[in-house]
Amino acid sequence: MAPGATALTSLLLLLMAMAARCSSTKSILASTQSPFAKILKGVRLPGGYMEVVQEDHCSQGAVRLTCRSLKAFIFILEAEYLTNLTHICGYDAQKLMAKKTYKSRANSLSLKKKELKGNYIVDAEDEQRFGVVDIRQSLNRRCSGQKHCRYNLITDHPSAVYWNPATLRLKYACIPEAAVKRYCNEELKVVSGEGGFINSPGYPLYYLGENTCGWTFRSAPGHRIVLTFHDLNIREPESDGSCVDIVRVREKGRTLFENCGTVVGVKVISNSNVITLDLVATKRLYSARGFFLQYQVLSCPDVSAPNGSYVLNGTLTSRTFLCKFGTVFSDSKERTRILECKNGKWNESVISMPSCTATSAVILKTEQEHQRISSLSGDNILGAGVRIGRGEDAVAVSNGNTMDSAQSAMMKQTDYVVDVVLPTVLIALLFVGNAIIVYIIFQYRKRKVPSMEQGEEMSLRNAAEVPQV
Repeated sequence: MAPGATALTSLLLLLMAMAARCSSTKSILASTQSPFAKILKGVRLPGGYMEVVQEDHCSQGAVRLTCRSLKAFIFILEAEYLTNLTHICGYDAQKLMAKKTYKSRANSLSLKKKELKGNYIVDAEDEQRFGVVDIRQSLNRRCSGQKHCRYNLITDHPSAVYWNPATLRLKYACIPEAAVKRYCNEELKVVSGEGGFINSPGYPLYYLGENTCGWTFRSAPGHRIVLTFHDLNIREPESDGSCVDIVRVREKGRTLFENCGTVVGVKVISNSNVITLDLVATKRLYSARGFFLQYQVLSCPDVSAPNGSYVLNGTLTSRTFLCKFGTVFSDSKERTRILECKNGKWNESVISMPSCTATSAVILKTEQEHQRISSLSGDNILGAGVRIGRGEDAVAVSNGNTMDSAQSAMMKQTDYVVDVVLPTVLIALLFVGNAIIVYIIFQYRKRKVPSMEQGEEMSLRNAAEVPQV
């Protein structure tokens, strides 16, 4: 073989070996790439696009949260430590069960739940939850309001040093700064399906005081408003439990929510379409984050019961109306009607809801009533049946028999006698009786008057016959 051909063959073999090595390296990298990648979703807001990010990490390592835009900041939606999911850390959950050093505490935890306190909803404390631990408070302290941050569960969350390696599931949003309202003493219009965000001036470095900082939220009549405090961190209460600085939500002079210190995930629900929010602080500047919240219309607008019906059962997501006895909805011919709320709208138009109308028949409930009416006309054909209706379309059910035309005519004649003839006869008798009484009185007075006139004439005549002395 020629030396040139040999050199060319060697070069080709070398290139093929390099290509195979590169492809194997790429396959190895692809196989080792983390399957718990970010899940991104964009939400359009008046000030730009908000990115929603969800990540799964092992709780043993540091986590980096970042926003791609320099004009956006982080706020935490969910942050959970999932004790039963350990595969992301490369451990077997069954083997970890034998190594738990914090079993006594874990056994005392209850299932994940939410508590309703008055007009606000707050997540249960960590100590009351088993399997899932909410770590939003420590994550807010580290990352909320920042453009990027590093979070380590073991060092940033109290008592996490005793926890076993497990999944850390984070869901946060990067919201444009232009989409957040941060000026006090404004009235904000809450539109169904949109809503918005506000934060206290200075968030997350400090909050201002000495003057009340407030907002008024107003939606369309019939709507309800929900305020979600994604992060609330102001001055802690005093030793006696009293609050020096307060965040207060009020509605028509009634307090719906009042708190100080640090809370997360609280939802305040109004009963009407107007509520107010006030931040009352005593110092000019206090080194706490303040608050960041979201406002939006809750569920569907309130709807009044159609004419002739009332609300049998009502929740935030459904309404059940019931027509009064003897009436039905004109379109469905049913007594009940259920409205379902989906995506802020009822499943049918509440403006064109039909009214309840009377049915074509009125059920006579008891057998005794039917027998009494039948006896007035001598109608004993129906026996122990039940008569339905009072018109020509009336029917009677008795052991599966149906009223024929002769029976229908007889029942109609009975109704005419009871409803028309008898009252007319009674009224006529009353008139005749009154006439007889008046006639008797008149005759008695007529006889009495002539007798009195004759007595007076006789007395005058006798007086004239007396001789003069």
